[in-house]
Amino acid sequence: MNTMSVLALQEYEFERQFNEDEAIRWMQENWKKSFLFSALYAACILGGRHVMKQREKFELRKPLVLWSLTLAAFR
Repeated sequence: MNTMSVLALQEYEFERQFNEDEAIRWMQENWKKSFLFSALYAACILGGRHVMKQREKFELRKPLVLWSLTLAAFR
């Protein structure tokens, strides 16, 4: 069995188990939470920027190059 047929089978299983009506109902009941999570995210970003303004910058070029190379090699 090749990889494509396994992937297609997994996608089919997901589609078969996914209940669109249940997902829509959940979103209709919980739409207000998106505003709460957005506000928390914004507070973390702005608060983090305020805290980090007083600190020296991290030197991340080498770790990011290594990260990118490993992603490219194992993809």
